[in-house]
Amino acid sequence: MQKRVLSSAIALALTALASGSALAQSSVTIYGNIDVSFDRIKRDAGADASAALLAGGVPNANVAAVNAALSGPQSLNRVGPDMSAQSSIGFKGVEDLGGGYKGNFVLEGQVGTDNGALLRDGRLFGRQAFVGLTTPFGEVRLGRQYAPIFFSSAVITTERFGGTDQFVEGGLTNALNIRWDNAITYSAQMGGFRGQLGFSPNAGVADYVNANRGGNGSDANGSILGGNNSGASSEKTSGRGRSYGAFGAYTMDALTLSLGYGATSFKNVNVGLLTLPSALALFQMGDYKVWNLGAKYVLKDLGLTFNGTFGRGSYDISGVSANPNALARSLFGLENGSLAVSSLVLGTRYDIGAMGFIAQWSEVKFRNEGRGKNQGITLGAEYSLSKRTTLYTRYAQVKDSGTGPAVVFALTGIREVPSLGLSVPPATDGKVSLFGLGVRHNF
Repeated sequence: MQKRVLSSAIALALTALASGSALAQSSVTIYGNIDVSFDRIKRDAGADASAALLAGGVPNANVAAVNAALSGPQSLNRVGPDMSAQSSIGFKGVEDLGGGYKGNFVLEGQVGTDNGALLRDGRLFGRQAFVGLTTPFGEVRLGRQYAPIFFSSAVITTERFGGTDQFVEGGLTNALNIRWDNAITYSAQMGGFRGQLGFSPNAGVADYVNANRGGNGSDANGSILGGNNSGASSEKTSGRGRSYGAFGAYTMDALTLSLGYGATSFKNVNVGLLTLPSALALFQMGDYKVWNLGAKYVLKDLGLTFNGTFGRGSYDISGVSANPNALARSLFGLENGSLAVSSLVLGTRYDIGAMGFIAQWSEVKFRNEGRGKNQGITLGAEYSLSKRTTLYTRYAQVKDSGTGPAVVFALTGIREVPSLGLSVPPATDGKVSLFGLGVRHNF
């Protein structure tokens, strides 16, 4: 085995887009990073939305679960994973076939450093699992891999998509904007341009969308979008889950510009609370489309980086008015037509010697129903003990405004972002904050 130091698992995904640079020799490499911290998470009470929700007709069997998710202040001290970067372990291999052709593979999983459990809903290789062929004209990959639109933020953010990174991809589809099941992609690079096209017959959509995940998620029981069993049916006869995407970025001197696009067909999938039967779905979703625009400017001599993204996603919810359950309209304000959400993220980083300082601000807002937005901030500092080991601290906060879309959509399996990667979402009209000290080691 040959070991290679990588700055992070995300760096592998980005450099692999450059079809020749990351695959320079025939080898098998073990790589990854471990990120662990001591955190304090605090959530205030916010407004009391539970009474309104129960008045909307949620069956008594679900009252306790709904109230537990919606009510009361909470605080938590923990040893937690992935605050500044997602812990991962991966295996990548390459075989030089000659003539500019190479075969390659990546198998990459995510392990919780607090208890050693497999994350990504228990998937062994939940981050990436694909085989590829590099040619003089680009690279083709087949398997579970990053969605093209993910790279439009990945090439912009100065963070590493840890729990306090506010950068998002313009939508609220849990992991569906980050990774696809059953994906086929083509990547190429020429000069300062790099890009990717992608398709999946089912990127990860079950026949019923709710908050079920892990082993509980399935077509029969429902699942979050992008859940571990959501893409088990590679292609549904209805076309549900079929996804298309594209990404492009251009770097010229200190400036990098990026653009990403994605579309997923939901085919009027029923969306409901927790494990309610589909007959009581809140609404139905049709097609989903999202785009994301990013920019980064680096003042290398001063150690300064400025970056930002703006994105917008929209769901066709034309089935909401035909749904016999009026809860979606009376409580959430959803109307017949479409549900649109926009995201704006601004960030900066300052490096001096072994020290680094970061700041990010974000806003995720529902555009056409006027009933909620989330605003988030992150402040952080880190000190590099070596090229592989870093001490860091982070403070982050997300504030929910409006009637609580962060809570409501978390319960339906469609999570509004930013979410800090926390198990405790902000309460309605409330906020959740995190402070932690940690260490990150790359290998």
